[in-house]
Amino acid sequence: MLLVEADFERRNRLSRALRAEGLPVLAVSGIAEVERWPAGELVVTDSRKFTTLWRDTGAAHVVVLADTAEEGMAACDHGATAWIPRRCTPDAIIDALYDLGVMEPELAPDVLNIAC
Repeated sequence: MLLVEADFERRNRLSRALRAEGLPVLAVSGIAEVERWPAGELVVTDSRKFTTLWRDTGAAHVVVLADTAEEGMAACDHGATAWIPRRCTPDAIIDALYDLGVMEPELAPDVLNIAC
């Protein structure tokens, strides 16, 4: 999966949590650091880095980390699979990935209903 988050501390905290769940994570601060488009992969990106190109080039899912509900819904209107609050805990992102079916739970977790 590709994680695009400009904030260094937050990017590290999220990538560690996602890796602990068994996901291979490429964590970058911006699109310029991406060597190849993530065709068939999951993208988690902050709303300022969201672009329709993620889906247009074949990302399987694009989850947007939005500062407001309006930003999140706008991303969904432009092709994002789902949105969650940007300042959520790493567990909230993991729960959202279970909800989307990106990660298969051994037992059904309590998850956020965030799909667009």
